[in-house]
Amino acid sequence: MRVFIGIDLPAEVKRALYDLQSEIMNLGVRGSFKSQENFHITLEFLGEVDCAAQPVLIEVLSGVASKHKPFLLNIGGIGVFPSFRRPHTLWTAVDGDLSELNKLRDDLHLELGNKGFLLEKRPFTPHLTIISHPKLAAVDLSGIRAKKLGELMVAEITLFESRAVGGKRTYEALYTAGLEEVDG
Repeated sequence: MRVFIGIDLPAEVKRALYDLQSEIMNLGVRGSFKSQENFHITLEFLGEVDCAAQPVLIEVLSGVASKHKPFLLNIGGIGVFPSFRRPHTLWTAVDGDLSELNKLRDDLHLELGNKGFLLEKRPFTPHLTIISHPKLAAVDLSGIRAKKLGELMVAEITLFESRAVGGKRTYEALYTAGLEEVDG
């Protein structure tokens, strides 16, 4: 099964992202637009893992989540990977309590590595992908580059399975662990 760990978004943030996509499309940008139900923040992409690994993944999620308290993130602004001249991914920025987000992601990364999972080596850059392979030539995005879309209280992390169904990518939540820092 192909899996990743991420933060799901509330419906109002997904709607704001969808509205932003529509605005970008109306400016003339073309590309592969991510579906509204699939918007999320990826914390760790694991790729193909054996189904037998699911209990270990659940154990890691539960253990890490229990050591973190909920925190607030803001969503807004746009950027691209790797650059506006050679765009591969158009994304919306994530900011707010980035120190808590980074601690959560670092703890996940460490625990998953300790359990033997193969992990990405590139630095963690929190973002929300909205368009893959965008065609940006001669499009003026200056009016929306700093647009604020909303905020979310991160109170849980989710193990998602990624599947291709009828030629479309779908993400199914397999397990969700609530953040609940224990005093002491």
